Amino acid sequence: MASQSHRPTLLQRLPDRVAGLLREIGQLGDEWGCRVYVVGGVVRDLLLGHVTLDLDLTVEGDGVAFARLVADRYRAGIAVFERFATARLVFPDGLKMDIATTRRESYAQPAELPTVQPASIEEDLYRRDFTINAIALQLNPGQFGRLLDAYGGQRDLRARTIRVLHAGSFQDDPTRIFRAVRFEQRLKFRLERKTSRLLAQAASTNLIQQLSGPRLQNEILLLLAERDPVRVMARLSQLRLLRFLHRRLSYTTKVKRVVMAVPKALAWWTRRFPDREIDKPIVYFMALSSESSQAVVATMSKRLALSREQARKASAGGTLVDRVLKKLIDERTVRPSQVYRLLVDLPDETLVLVLAKQMSLQQTAILSRLKRQLVAYMKDRTIKTALMGRDLQSMGLTPGPQYGTILGKLLDARIDGTITTEVDERALACKLLKKGLLSFVKRET
Repeated sequence: MASQSHRPTLLQRLPDRVAGLLREIGQLGDEWGCRVYVVGGVVRDLLLGHVTLDLDLTVEGDGVAFARLVADRYRAGIAVFERFATARLVFPDGLKMDIATTRRESYAQPAELPTVQPASIEEDLYRRDFTINAIALQLNPGQFGRLLDAYGGQRDLRARTIRVLHAGSFQDDPTRIFRAVRFEQRLKFRLERKTSRLLAQAASTNLIQQLSGPRLQNEILLLLAERDPVRVMARLSQLRLLRFLHRRLSYTTKVKRVVMAVPKALAWWTRRFPDREIDKPIVYFMALSSESSQAVVATMSKRLALSREQARKASAGGTLVDRVLKKLIDERTVRPSQVYRLLVDLPDETLVLVLAKQMSLQQTAILSRLKRQLVAYMKDRTIKTALMGRDLQSMGLTPGPQYGTILGKLLDARIDGTITTEVDERALACKLLKKGLLSFVKRET
């Protein structure tokens, strides 16, 4: 095994509190009589000079029992996943950590979840997706910071290469196809030649179609949450992987322009409305499907097992955005209340997509007008009428659906600025009643 005797300086790149905690956990491992390692992404990133707190620990021994010991010692919350011999800890300061038993995995069928058995650290590293993620640092005293690299992970980091550990990797777990793209684009690495060929072979089969909705959703949303989803989507298209979302999904020039405009639209939105949090992966998903029919979007949402809220947002994208844009920009005398009624039922993510779609057309004057409309609309969302249902009842209007109609007209007038006070609202309500625009019955006295 390739290893290095002592690399404490690598762990010292972590924040002091984290490095200190890992050292204490290593001491606890000695007391418990087991070897403890930090593995995977955090080691990879430390070797690349980056600091992340995505802490994965593995234990040669009973990892779950050790996790319970750690949780008890540090008063951390714990959730146990017995099937995978793994536990997730949340420390009082919010730090999260996974602790697992070193294990080997076997797959009864491709694309199914694996069966796990306890194994050595070498076997545990071999079951991982890529060599760059198959590196470990030991935490036990006397060995603290010792690097274990049995499969050439450091070599591939230096060569900026993504390499699977064995030929059956993608067949065992087709989600690795998407993870390969994610790491390739995030790190600006390249797929090693044989790995590229194995990926293409696996992608040409129906293995990805055998993945459950939640597993596919997890990989797709992680891809769309990357720092540069534009590069990610271009690569998915190049590798012909988008067809697994829907056979009619195509990365056309028009779709690409919209996707490329999303970062600018998100940046503008964040500057103007910093308190309105946006589900960025869903915005990119909506951009990707922006030329798709509602039926295609619905099928994609079902395939990915999106939550009800995510599916609702996704359904408000697609070709609906074109209709909204047409009404906003084709009519030069759109009243503020008309803009409000057009947008009020749409999620914020749809508004970002509307902006991105207009940005993709590069029509400066129309884009400026659209931005003004969006700013005004977000302000208009805070406007309320002074009168309420009980006030209409006191004016003699029988309770019923007409309440919504009249209050809506009052709100429209408020938004358009034609009325500004409660007195104005009462006068307009009476005027509407007298004109017979609403059916009502005088309250009996």
